[in-house]
Amino acid sequence: MHSLRERGEVTSVPQTPAQVTLGVISAVMAILGGIVLLAGGLVLFAAATGQVDAFDSGLSIAGITLSGWSPLGLAVVVLGAGVLLCVTAWLGLVASRSSGRVGPYRFLCYLVGLVLLVAILWSWGAGTVLIFNPIVLSATITYVVVCSSLADRVQREHDEGVRGESFLLDGHQRALRLLSEVLMVSAALNAVITVILWYAISQLDPSQTVTLGSASLMAGQLAGRALTAGLVSSAVNLIVGSLGFRGANQPEKIRPFLWVSAISLAYAAVQLVGAILSSGSLGSVQTSSITDALLYGACTYLSVKIRRQSRGHKGAATGGEMSC
Repeated sequence: MHSLRERGEVTSVPQTPAQVTLGVISAVMAILGGIVLLAGGLVLFAAATGQVDAFDSGLSIAGITLSGWSPLGLAVVVLGAGVLLCVTAWLGLVASRSSGRVGPYRFLCYLVGLVLLVAILWSWGAGTVLIFNPIVLSATITYVVVCSSLADRVQREHDEGVRGESFLLDGHQRALRLLSEVLMVSAALNAVITVILWYAISQLDPSQTVTLGSASLMAGQLAGRALTAGLVSSAVNLIVGSLGFRGANQPEKIRPFLWVSAISLAYAAVQLVGAILSSGSLGSVQTSSITDALLYGACTYLSVKIRRQSRGHKGAATGGEMSC
């Protein structure tokens, strides 16, 4: 133990790939849950302060009238959905770090799936096809397909005694693991936002002109392009984050991430310099260009440091045991 402290190394929590994936999905759900809670809180605040009639059944948001919904009723439902997302995220994060505690998460996922099934069957009996409602459809896919499948996988690994490897990590490796996790979470969030944006645009008249930045396209063209570009970007960031996560754990496998980071840094730097030269000042450059340059600059720096470090003991798998 003393030698680990002298080298500034710590032992990571043992995680299987399924647990890592569960952790990323849970982090995304926590962020979305916070956003939903904020939205519900704003609606409830408007109703409580008299800015809107709390019991008006013709609530209008952004020009869209929600027939049968009052501000108070909508706030309660939205807040309930936010709480459900946050509870699911918390239980998922716990299970991602300890497979023996996946039971409550698995139970909640199956409970939500059962409630959704009952609601869909009830609506079918009432003559309504609720399964195609975007909220019901997304919740069904999330809980029944994604969350329940991950919970079953983690539970099965726990029952079979499968345990993820733990690694000895120094400061550079821990920092790169964090950046890689941020990349993977942002990729998942970007995919969610892309699907929401695509759905919103697809509801418009296909011939309607939509202005996005400096480009003006018809809604029918923009919907397909936005979906393709967003999902491709998410997939690339997910792959890059996965390479960084692997390289942070095992320095001998850092080279692919180092090359990707260096190329991305060069591309971001060229874009940033070009934007500064064309605009004449740094203040008019998009924040995303600066953020990308800083992010990939940090990834490249950390990758070089990890690449140069000794491959004897650093980053070696401990098999869950603490090496001293």
